[in-house]
Amino acid sequence: MGVLKKMKIKTQFMIAVACVLGVMLLIIYSLYEQTSRIVIRNNSQITEDLVRKFKLGMSQKVEEVGQMMLNLGFDPFLQQYLTQVNPSLLYEMSKELDRKIISLKAGRQGIEDIVLIGARGTKYSLNGGIEYVRGLEPEILAADGVYVSGLQKFSYSGTLQNALVFAQSIYADGSNGSADKRIGYIAVIANVETMFFDTDTPQSEPGAGFYLIDRYGRAFPETNVPDIARNVKALAGASEDLPASKDSIGGIKGSVQLHSLPDVQASLLSFIPEEALLAELNKVRTQSVFIVLFALLLMALPFAMIINNIVHPIQVLVKFINSIKSGGAIREARNDLKLEGNLEMKVVAEKLNGMLNELNSLTHKLVETTTHLLEAEIEKEKAASAYLRSQINPHFLYNTLESIKGVALELGADRVVEMTKALGKLFHYSIKGPGWVTLDRELNAVQSYVFLQLIRFEDRFEVGYDFTEEALRAPVMKMILQPLVENAVFHGLEPKTTPGRLLITGRVDDGVLLLSVVDDGVGVEEQELAEIRRRLALPSSLGRNGREPAVPAEGLGVLNVHNRLRLAYGEQGGLTFDSEAGQGTRIVLHIPLDTMQPGGDTDV
Repeated sequence: MGVLKKMKIKTQFMIAVACVLGVMLLIIYSLYEQTSRIVIRNNSQITEDLVRKFKLGMSQKVEEVGQMMLNLGFDPFLQQYLTQVNPSLLYEMSKELDRKIISLKAGRQGIEDIVLIGARGTKYSLNGGIEYVRGLEPEILAADGVYVSGLQKFSYSGTLQNALVFAQSIYADGSNGSADKRIGYIAVIANVETMFFDTDTPQSEPGAGFYLIDRYGRAFPETNVPDIARNVKALAGASEDLPASKDSIGGIKGSVQLHSLPDVQASLLSFIPEEALLAELNKVRTQSVFIVLFALLLMALPFAMIINNIVHPIQVLVKFINSIKSGGAIREARNDLKLEGNLEMKVVAEKLNGMLNELNSLTHKLVETTTHLLEAEIEKEKAASAYLRSQINPHFLYNTLESIKGVALELGADRVVEMTKALGKLFHYSIKGPGWVTLDRELNAVQSYVFLQLIRFEDRFEVGYDFTEEALRAPVMKMILQPLVENAVFHGLEPKTTPGRLLITGRVDDGVLLLSVVDDGVGVEEQELAEIRRRLALPSSLGRNGREPAVPAEGLGVLNVHNRLRLAYGEQGGLTFDSEAGQGTRIVLHIPLDTMQPGGDTDV
């Protein structure tokens, strides 16, 4: 007891952990030995028994199909049928052939159809499977001996089924002097589920069973195909059975093993869930619980001693802190503090006064945290700017494409080519390059847009441009002018019944770029104008949930542009909106040239 008090907490815990580890290693080793024997024994026994039974059943079925094809191939009546060319005799012989094949097929589970294809074009099918077999004819004729296809989809009785096609060439028996001459071939369509995966297939545990993988990688049953494909890919390339590996199929963990099936040129993927493998471990778990409980009882006394050496000094420290909180002198309280039990608590007593000096570092951290919050707010403003900008393009593209469609229906292809070129330039400009461009590039995009609208509205309005050289060199945000021109065309000039005029100007005045869009269209009513100006005066026209406010259609593009300018330049940026019903609308953008706030767009 006295020796432990002089040790560090780390040393005391190391002693405790060493004791716990010693006990736990003994438990783990015991469990490992028992579990390994049980799992290995169960996995090998279950897998071998199930696979042996499955392979035996499959081999019997395949042999039965092969024997049936062999018997039919040497049947004189069938050979006569394949070499017969008289349609009348073929019809009469087909009836007898029906009875013979139905009798042969009776009692053989899983055989859906028997197909005969003669070298002279004679065809016979019990259930209409000729076309399915015809698709495999090159492979059948090239095969030596019995041909087995991959998994095929076969429609029988209105339902689509998975099937394997067994086929074998038929040669003349020599009775007519043509021995060893190929006179056709016979094919048997076998239902995979009925023939190989019937109700007798063992499924002793939930999820246990087999998956048939053909030589093309297709699986049956088709459930859990991604898991099956992953295992087949990982185990591919082996000609012999592979050892079991752990994996999950259909969300169930278990043992996966791949077995070769040379009889059908395929593989068998066996899956045994962990529940089946670990079924006998309940007894071991119970024994483990008792061992752990007994170990805890043995460890209780040393742990109690160690805890006391830790808790008692902490209680003294808490009392000391409460005395400081109540207003006692810090230095006097520190001098009275005596902590015993471990070396670390003595260090705490000596260094307690140094904690006060850490207030400066905490203040510094607070400043850094505040800076991070401000940076996060700036990023939020950037996201809002990108959101506002993203709403401008789709509406314009929709209207322009509608214009192109109308012109294409009314006129020839030449004007469509012109409009497509202009639209391509504008669309390429809107999605490529940096977020900041010179005004002359922005003006080129606007001119492309106006060109398209002049075609659509059949020159119902004229456009004028007046820009100074200094203004054209000024940097602006991309797509800042086009929404205002669009607003003027669709809300000002389009409703006007007489020809109109649109004037777009730009100049630099006292370090501020002034861009104006003026139209003599229908204008805005006083009530709508008041609502637009009220929205422009707000700090932001977007609510906290990011949705657009309910504003007149004439003001939506204007508000988006205004908010982009405010986010980029602060209160110095923005636009003014003046309009009079029946007289027209004037919009002026104010862009400070000596300020570029980090909240604006910086890339696309």
